[in-house]
Amino acid sequence: MEVELPTEYDVIVVGTGLIECIVAAASARIGKKVLHIDQNDYYGGKWSSFTLQGIEQWIGGLDKGAVKDSKAELDDGEKAVPTCDPNRGYSKIKQEWHIPKNEELPPSAEPAEPPAEAAAEKAEEEKPAEETSEAEGSSKPEGGAETEKERKKWSQEAMMKLTRKFNLDLTPKLLYSRGALVELLISSNVARYAEFKCITRILTWHGSSSDEETLVMVPCSRSDVFTASSISLVEKRLLMKVLESCQSYDQHPEQFEEHNDKPFIDFLKSRQLTDNLIHYVTESIAMVPKDSTCREGLEKMKLFLSSLGRYGTTPFLFSMYGCGELPQAFCRLCAVFEGTYVLRRGVSSIVFNAEGKCTGLISEGQRFRCSNLVMDVDYAPQNYAPAKNVSTKQCISRAIFITDRSIMPNEKEQLTFLRFPAKNGNTKPVNVLEIGSGSGVCPKDLYCIHMTCLGYDAEEDFKSSVQKLFATEEDSDKPKILWSLYFNQEDFSGVDLSSCGTSNLHLCSGPDSQLDYDSAIAQAQSVFSQMFPEDEFLPRAPDPEEIVFDNAGAEPKEGDNFESKPEEAEDSKEEAAEVAAEKPSEE
Repeated sequence: MEVELPTEYDVIVVGTGLIECIVAAASARIGKKVLHIDQNDYYGGKWSSFTLQGIEQWIGGLDKGAVKDSKAELDDGEKAVPTCDPNRGYSKIKQEWHIPKNEELPPSAEPAEPPAEAAAEKAEEEKPAEETSEAEGSSKPEGGAETEKERKKWSQEAMMKLTRKFNLDLTPKLLYSRGALVELLISSNVARYAEFKCITRILTWHGSSSDEETLVMVPCSRSDVFTASSISLVEKRLLMKVLESCQSYDQHPEQFEEHNDKPFIDFLKSRQLTDNLIHYVTESIAMVPKDSTCREGLEKMKLFLSSLGRYGTTPFLFSMYGCGELPQAFCRLCAVFEGTYVLRRGVSSIVFNAEGKCTGLISEGQRFRCSNLVMDVDYAPQNYAPAKNVSTKQCISRAIFITDRSIMPNEKEQLTFLRFPAKNGNTKPVNVLEIGSGSGVCPKDLYCIHMTCLGYDAEEDFKSSVQKLFATEEDSDKPKILWSLYFNQEDFSGVDLSSCGTSNLHLCSGPDSQLDYDSAIAQAQSVFSQMFPEDEFLPRAPDPEEIVFDNAGAEPKEGDNFESKPEEAEDSKEEAAEVAAEKPSEE
């Protein structure tokens, strides 16, 4: 029996992308009545993570179109404007298997009635990959020095049997350890709903000439700098001096005033940095375009350097089981504070009154009223969506690969970030993220590799990077691509969406091409402050043991509130930070 939903809300949120989920949680946290609705049967929208079978189903469902208009009773002067297809922003989708459907054995390989010994041996061989690898003992390294063992043969059938071991991200991103999202997770206490792992190494594609370029480790700490073989002794001293001054540049602004609005590269050259060092600083530490100002470069460097050592030897964290866990973490907080969630329910129309103000929506013939409506920009009716020729609108190229080995094998499994510079075949910088089974995104002995850049044709944009990283011949030691997916997605992060809606219709841009979540957090805060300018954005939520219930349905006594003492709040922040950094328990 379906539950009858209330029809009056303070805030209705359409779509379960990260920005929308943060706004929903923040609204419910201050006591607003929230309805969160999504036509999909999964959370996350453009920020979702899928199993291998799930992502194939997602591809198949992209062309189902917008929800058909359904009639509902309107007040005098109101009009219902149809919504659009939320998947309209995807294009040039190409999924491909690079391995046979199944591994066929020659007729003589299997006798009709195998003896008991052969049958037992066959049963042992047919065990799932994770079981056999454990049974083999510790002679093989966990992360695999893959070049020392025979390349495992995979088939589509074998991989699909392990479909639930995959968590493939549509929007793979990293968290700076002192970035906006980590600080929000700690201050709001949402960190308890998620688990994270540290990125263990940062790589770059570098060499003295294009013929000698290869994967090189980026030195992140003082010890890394002084043990790096790709940097001379003189360069090491120069680099350390610059890194130390940049980390505290805001404490001595007078030392940088003359460079602030000049190119960042000119500033680095003024500090006698060589081309070799400039590559490491601009491509792997600051990660800024060549034409960036000194101020922009210094801010990025400070974020990178200040994030080092907080949770690990690199500045980055990755969400366990895929980045799609993060929208769900904020959904859990919203539900705790009585937000209502409805999946598999589409929105056919937005309702506006005679003055052009949004008064609610229509879903499956039912009218819902609200004071504020928040929605993904791709749901927006045509008259309120950004024009297709907006000059500031960009497009993102993405690719997902499943490979049989790491791009740089190591005795222990590594969680790797690589940034390809914009040269030698790459017209734009390409961010590469390699994740193994230890992060819960793929089965043992397989790797998931994501590529992201600005562009309009994903397969063409990543062509050079793919040729450099992956095997083109069977006997190559490089990783072999078993499955691939290319797609493009519109990016509205540079568009002023506040001018597209009305005073109480708030549009969310969706993912951008940046490595971190800063723009998503900033946009969620902006939407919330437009709706509730006098209220605090996501104050700390109590732990379950802090909530005191008197009697069911009774009014709480004075002092029985959700606010903790200041010293308790500080303690909880530290505890949340530890939660964010600790290793996950077994799934």
